[in-house]
Amino acid sequence: MPADADKVLREVVTNGLRPPVALVLYDAKDIERASFYPFASFSPEYQAINWAVAHQVDVWPIDLPARNYLAQRAAEVPPTLFATEGPPPEEPSVLPGKTRKQLRKQLRQDPLSLMAELAGYKDSEAWWDATLERGHEDSLAVFEALLNMVAELRETFPSASDDENQRREAFMRTETRKAMKTGAERIAIIVGAWHGPAVADPLKHKAATDKAILKGLPKVKVAAAWVPWSYPRLARAGGYGAGVSSPNWYQLIHDFPTNATDRWMATAAKLLRKEGFDASPAMATEGVALAKTLATLRNHEQPGIKELEQALLGTLAAGRPERLAVIHEKLTIGTTVGFVPPDVTTVPLLQDLNRELKSTRMAKYWETAGEQYLKATKKDPRGFIDLRTPNDMRKSHLLHRLNLLHITWGRLQPSGPDSLSSFKEIWLLEWQPEYSLFLIERASYGNTLAIAAGRYAEEKAAEIRTVRPLAQLTLDCLRANLPEVVPALMAMLRNRAAETTDVASLLAALPTLVQTSRYGDSRKTDTTALLLVIDELLPRLAAGLPAAATNIDDEQADELLQHLAAANYALAQLDNEQHTEVWTGGLRRTAAANGVHPLIEGHTVRLLYDHEMLDDGEAARRFSRSLSAANGAHAVAQWLSGFLHGSGQLLFHYPPLWALVNDWVASLAWEDFEPILPLLRRTFADFSQFDRQRLLRLAREGEAKEKPDTREDQAATDLSAQPNEAQALGEAAGAKKGKGKKDQPNNTLPEAEALVDALLGWMG
Repeated sequence: MPADADKVLREVVTNGLRPPVALVLYDAKDIERASFYPFASFSPEYQAINWAVAHQVDVWPIDLPARNYLAQRAAEVPPTLFATEGPPPEEPSVLPGKTRKQLRKQLRQDPLSLMAELAGYKDSEAWWDATLERGHEDSLAVFEALLNMVAELRETFPSASDDENQRREAFMRTETRKAMKTGAERIAIIVGAWHGPAVADPLKHKAATDKAILKGLPKVKVAAAWVPWSYPRLARAGGYGAGVSSPNWYQLIHDFPTNATDRWMATAAKLLRKEGFDASPAMATEGVALAKTLATLRNHEQPGIKELEQALLGTLAAGRPERLAVIHEKLTIGTTVGFVPPDVTTVPLLQDLNRELKSTRMAKYWETAGEQYLKATKKDPRGFIDLRTPNDMRKSHLLHRLNLLHITWGRLQPSGPDSLSSFKEIWLLEWQPEYSLFLIERASYGNTLAIAAGRYAEEKAAEIRTVRPLAQLTLDCLRANLPEVVPALMAMLRNRAAETTDVASLLAALPTLVQTSRYGDSRKTDTTALLLVIDELLPRLAAGLPAAATNIDDEQADELLQHLAAANYALAQLDNEQHTEVWTGGLRRTAAANGVHPLIEGHTVRLLYDHEMLDDGEAARRFSRSLSAANGAHAVAQWLSGFLHGSGQLLFHYPPLWALVNDWVASLAWEDFEPILPLLRRTFADFSQFDRQRLLRLAREGEAKEKPDTREDQAATDLSAQPNEAQALGEAAGAKKGKGKKDQPNNTLPEAEALVDALLGWMG
């Protein structure tokens, strides 16, 4: 631990903290320069501090102070102060296939990995676990042997220890000499294995030499804070280089050294049963036996996590990797999150959040379990905030900034297609314990939510390669009132749009681009650059639309239809004549092109009709031609679904179209009607309830003219008492049956009974 942690070090065991926690030391003037030092309850450092406090023994952190270490990152510090002097020493090549450069890189990243490799292990942690963590009868002898091995490794490969290590070890020896001068009878040094040989006997090194190494190091003013940590963050997979891959397992070994294997397997069985899998106590017993057998075959005194997981896979998990994955996440790594009391020091970003929560009157929602709507009342249980009031606007900015930092405390609820142009937002809040941890993780981006969210968004934007998510990120930044980052994002957006050739992707992004430009207008934000992106994008979309709609399957067509309808609606909001002209030109070419999927063709015809590019007569002619039996029932149903997508009112305003649909359904053979029934139902299900009721009235009127007297026709008439879209199709099909099967009594048709059963099933 850095020496300037001395004033707060004992707090980890005296101030109500619950591990895992981390001490963060940061530049008091710039939070971006910070270092985190995690503690688990099984950490040697934590155990040493806990023992020392209990026995009233002094605890000294002796590593290089953070005030010097963090100064290395300061822009004003000359790089030569921390540069490695001279070329690195030459290394002997002891492993086949490794160059000196590769060997040196490996040693710098993880020096113990070389020893693990020579011993036949895939990584240093597996070797360390087998060598030390599993316990031995003479642990002190093993400890001494490890120190000797590290000393040999350092002597053989001197370049594995760089200048930074030299400075740290010089400071450690200096502090140890100070402790020796106090008259202490015994001194224990808790230090990483790599540093052990360098600090085991400080008197072997000249104090003057160490003093020279440390002379003239720059400094910054350092502040300290305790923050919650988690086992996933301790794991190597979480990005913490000095962590362990199985923290929860090591916790179990520490707490229950004599029966950790049994407890792990029993808990695994319990977790699997909770997930709904078979996991009996007998299978758990078999798993323990298998783990111990594997350990014996590998010359280990006790099973490790590798043996346990392999044994579990062969017993409780029944050979299913997905079951093992559940256990690995919850029991090997663990989900434990630490706790830091609110009155303990914290980072500036969390302090800024607390200030914002208090000033916006949202503090009562923070750290409150369960879902709750913001500003909910008995009269209005979903609540809402009014963006025309300053404090509600600040609430919105706060929640959007947290979302940009991927702290999703609040989820904005949809309130209709025009929600962006309104001044009403509905938020559903749900606090999670890890949000404080996430804030600490984001603390390096800035001292305030606004600064941190803006910098975090810019970093994420640089990683995005497609238009749609970048457009959404730009919109999110506008909502969060971060105008200073919007110009850079819009420049990126323009570049990404110019590079993208995928028409479907651009089409999907268009609604967000339009919404973002409108949102900027309603919030008085300059989005001129965004409008230029739309101006450049639209001609490319119009030109590429026919090709994008050609030779695609039903699933791709359905997705393209959604994008096409959304883009058309969005462009209508801009009310730009030039945009409309370019867009309808693309729709005309798509409707006339050969090979276009019938779903898209039908919808483009409908959009042209809505834009008054087709009159009633022309629409009817295209409709009639598309409903030709020569096109095949499935293709016709797709065309009809595209044409009627979202609304069936055209059928009521222009009765000849209804007659065409009704006659087409009535003329279908049963073997064609049955497979397209679900598609037709989905088409009519999109209509409003009012439209469906009108549709049923039209069907009844037509059925009354037929004067049904057969059993099937009577059944269809009876079904019409309940207004839903399924009945309309059934009644039309009933008429079809009466016309097409005159040589066979309708009351004996099995398919008619099946149709009635299907329609009844739709109505529940």
